[in-house]
Amino acid sequence: MAPTPTRIPRGIRASIRLPRYRPWVRANALPGFLPSVHGFRFANRWPAGPAFELRVRYIRLGIGEVSEGLCGGMCFAAADRYLAHESAPVDQVPPEPGTPLFREIVRRQLVSFDRWGLVPARFWLTLLQLAVGRWTAAAQVAEWRRICADIDAGRPAMVGLVRSARINPFGLTTNHQVLAYAYEADTDQGALRIYDPNHPGSDDVALRIQRLDPAAGRPRFSLEQTTGEPLLALLRLPHRGSAYRGRADTRR
Repeated sequence: MAPTPTRIPRGIRASIRLPRYRPWVRANALPGFLPSVHGFRFANRWPAGPAFELRVRYIRLGIGEVSEGLCGGMCFAAADRYLAHESAPVDQVPPEPGTPLFREIVRRQLVSFDRWGLVPARFWLTLLQLAVGRWTAAAQVAEWRRICADIDAGRPAMVGLVRSARINPFGLTTNHQVLAYAYEADTDQGALRIYDPNHPGSDDVALRIQRLDPAAGRPRFSLEQTTGEPLLALLRLPHRGSAYRGRADTRR
C-alpha cells in the first residue's frame, strides 16, 4: 500500500503553476530534506587531478579525472547523511585531494556507476533511443513514476539528467546526476524538487514535465530545469547505501 501523500513542507515553493481546478493532484516529500541543509555548500567544480592514485614504488598512476565532475558521489554522500539524520558539512570549498571527505565522495562516485558500469550504459542506451526517435513518452512517464515511488518510500531518489543526444561514449560527462526529494503532479504536468550539486544551497531548483498535444496520435511531453540547462530525458538511477558511520568518518 502506497504511503499517504503529504503536502510539500513549508519553505519549498510550488515549482509549477497548476490550474485552480485540479481534479487529481499528488504530492510527497522526504521529511525535512532541504538542499541548503543536507546538500554540500560547495559546487561540483574540482581542479584537474586524478580521482584515484596507484603507487608502485616510485611510479604513480592516476585514474579518473575529477575536473569532469563528481555529481553522483556528491548526491550519494548527501543521501547518506540525510539517512543518518545529519546535515552536510558547512565547508564552502571542495575538500582537498587525499582528505577523508574527498575520498568518500570519490568512492561514492564509483558506487554511483552501479555494478559493471550499468549507469553509464543506461545513459548510452537512452542517447541511442533519443537519436533514433525511440525514446517515447511512455518510457519517460515510467521513469518519472519510479522516481516518485522512491520518494513515497522515504528514499532519496537518484535522477539521471540526459543533457545531450550526442552519440559519443566519451561525451557522457555532459550528462548529470541529481537527488530528488519532493514532487507534485497532476494528470498533465508535474515537478520534482532536486538537490543539484551544480547549484549548492538552492532550495528552489526543480525539474518540470508537461504533457503536450499529441502529434500524429502519439503522446508527447516537454522537460525543463528551472535553472535553464538543457534537458532531454530523466532516468531513475539506483541508490546503494554505504557504511557511513557519522561525522567521524569525514573529519579532515
